[in-house]
Amino acid sequence: MPTTQLQGGGWGTQGMVETSPVDQSRSKVCLLAIDGGGMRGIIAATVLVHLEEALKRKSGNPKARIKDYFDIAAGTSVGGLLVSFLFAGDENGHPIFTAEESFKFMIEKGKDIFKFRRAQRVFASLRGLFSPKYSTQFWESVLQTLFIRNGEAITMRDTLKPLIIPGYDLATAGPVVFKTADAIDSPSWNFRLWEVIRATSSVPGLWKPARLTSVDGTNSFAAVDGGLVLNNPTGVAVNHILNNKREFLSVNSIHDMLILSIGCGQFDRTYEYRKVHRWGSLQWFKPIAKIIIDSWADMVDFAICTMYGKDQDNYLRIQARTAISVTGLPDQAVSEVDDPSSRNVEKLKKMGREALEQKTLGYTKLSLKQLHEKSNKERLELFAEALHTRGPNN
Repeated sequence: MPTTQLQGGGWGTQGMVETSPVDQSRSKVCLLAIDGGGMRGIIAATVLVHLEEALKRKSGNPKARIKDYFDIAAGTSVGGLLVSFLFAGDENGHPIFTAEESFKFMIEKGKDIFKFRRAQRVFASLRGLFSPKYSTQFWESVLQTLFIRNGEAITMRDTLKPLIIPGYDLATAGPVVFKTADAIDSPSWNFRLWEVIRATSSVPGLWKPARLTSVDGTNSFAAVDGGLVLNNPTGVAVNHILNNKREFLSVNSIHDMLILSIGCGQFDRTYEYRKVHRWGSLQWFKPIAKIIIDSWADMVDFAICTMYGKDQDNYLRIQARTAISVTGLPDQAVSEVDDPSSRNVEKLKKMGREALEQKTLGYTKLSLKQLHEKSNKERLELFAEALHTRGPNN
């Protein structure tokens, strides 16, 4: 499967083209990566709020922001939206949103995103089967309003720190990875940020594919949800860092990185042989898609764990998990990505809080899952302390 991506270098400061390598006096390159998950992004946003509050507390600076402590960020689907909130700048060079404001956006604006036109509401139950379930008009309007600066659309090269946002290109039948580094190298790889977010979040069946064109008009894609191929973007971001000496001069291995990877909740439904051994394609249709996407995300986690070996203090993967037996189906609302109802939002907020209290799940060399002794909250506090010790990189 072809992968459409370029290797570039440097990032801009409010649109400047100069290459800016990461400060080599800082011991490790810090990466933030956030999975896709639609409304379940509330879970990831909960973790981000806790992290930013911890950084404020440890630094004694009430204006401390997540972007101050990370060198690069990657996000898929709603993860792409969240990292754009935190790493794209406003007219004053500050992040568009704080972590708390990002969280509030997720819980308050879902109904403006997953929205039907008035005339379509009568046929809402059939939409998604024979046509896209939702109109893109509302989602695009929200994005265009948010990602604008001085009357102009913010582009990939305008971000405060480098971003990596994956999608799936229908024309080449392979991943396309939008990167700030490439946007700075060539105008033909510089895209409007709102269009990139629209592309990475275009879940087939929910919205029509996104058509986006570079700012110079020479490059275009028809793209859908990046979660189809890279729902956990940690791996592609690590690959970028390891192979980009222009930005990351001192990185020789993964041990030169400090990585926080945040999931949007995973529902590990188990299957009993006696219940499923006679299933056909109709019964397996939805479960198999979920198994594939979740397994890809888990395999990225497993690969990163294996690369770090015993040096696990430099890697933290937070993923809210709920084990569900096939004999008891999961709560339909919580397991779907497009339910903005107040009832579902409250459940997701609760799951976010519970995720922090859960013990971190890692892997042995045999790919067997194992629990760490400490909770996600305890390890996140330690991670925040490591970021604080390393110091901000403005």
